[in-house]
Amino acid sequence: MRPTDFLRALLVLPALAMSLAACSTTGHSFDASALPLIVPGQTTLAEASVLLQSDPVNVYRALDGSATAIWAHKSTLATDAVYFNRELWLAFAGDGRFQRIVKSENVPRAYEYGQKPSASTSSATSYPLSP
Repeated sequence: MRPTDFLRALLVLPALAMSLAACSTTGHSFDASALPLIVPGQTTLAEASVLLQSDPVNVYRALDGSATAIWAHKSTLATDAVYFNRELWLAFAGDGRFQRIVKSENVPRAYEYGQKPSASTSSATSYPLSP
């Protein structure tokens, strides 16, 4: 190995290590393209997990048996500089069947699977089912 190759390696390796340290990922990637297949009053939480190709990162259960399941995937390329965030919150009734989209963030066309929300200043929106 020539001395210049050794010096180059000494410079490249720390730069590579620092660039990898700046990247992070949390949650699980999920396939939101299956959202039209999640049917209100029919689809269960287990079926939704299969359709979205991922288990939820959190499930919050209420005393009446209802639940809110959260699918989320967040990644950053450089801490607080370049980031990507996708979330899908689904409500399930006490019988375990899907009710409505509670919140979606960066999920394309999620508004098509529920009533369009009124004008809001929030970036996260809720889409209740039509009666």
